[in-house]
Amino acid sequence: MQRWISFGASEIGPAHIKTGKPNQDSWAAFHHFNCDVLAVSDGMGSKDFSEFGSAAACKAVDYAVCSSMLSGPSLDLQDPLIRELFLDNIRDKWAEDILPLTAKQASATCLFALHASGNVWLGMLGDGCVACVLVDGTIRLLQESKDDSFSNVTKSLSESVTPDDWQIMGVSEKRCKAVLLCTDGIADDLVDPKGFVAGYIDSVFDMPVVSAAGDAANMLIDWPTPKHSDDKTIACLIRRDYADE
Repeated sequence: MQRWISFGASEIGPAHIKTGKPNQDSWAAFHHFNCDVLAVSDGMGSKDFSEFGSAAACKAVDYAVCSSMLSGPSLDLQDPLIRELFLDNIRDKWAEDILPLTAKQASATCLFALHASGNVWLGMLGDGCVACVLVDGTIRLLQESKDDSFSNVTKSLSESVTPDDWQIMGVSEKRCKAVLLCTDGIADDLVDPKGFVAGYIDSVFDMPVVSAAGDAANMLIDWPTPKHSDDKTIACLIRRDYADE
């Protein structure tokens, strides 16, 4: 028997404390009888109401998952039609929920992990880091690359976002040990992303949920990078296996 547990933490960055702005990151976890959902979002710091955009992004992911599970026997994001409908549902629900704000006022990235129909699906729109730890110790990453761009513009939710703007990855639930999502306040400071993910998951894997959440919060409060300024959010989805009684 298996169970998927989740925890996370978010800490406001020194820059926002100094300017009196709120934490513009959000994260949320949803556990349903037939699926498990984890979402992280980073509100774009240049926008006036991006904290509302990031909160709406997390809720929109769960809405899209539930809608897909209700409309079909499985959620297979490898299927182009199912993937397009799912990602468009995230965009449209987000745009609806931020009203009367506009996308320009509440832009936000969107990272997600979902366990459903025997698979774990990972998605990323914008920056940050999405990591999957396999049972054999392999780390698979989704990260935004700006090497081929002359600008530092980050993709975010908007009316013009299409499925092609997302990075999507899937693995069998039997191969997946854990998933870690984090915003760029963490990801941009990582010299060795795979090493960080492996070490962090090993350190919290067997912890009770409350202890793991406290450990995550303490890590963000005591973040070691000098002069860091950005909001920081980390969230994990971990598979726990139990012997059948």
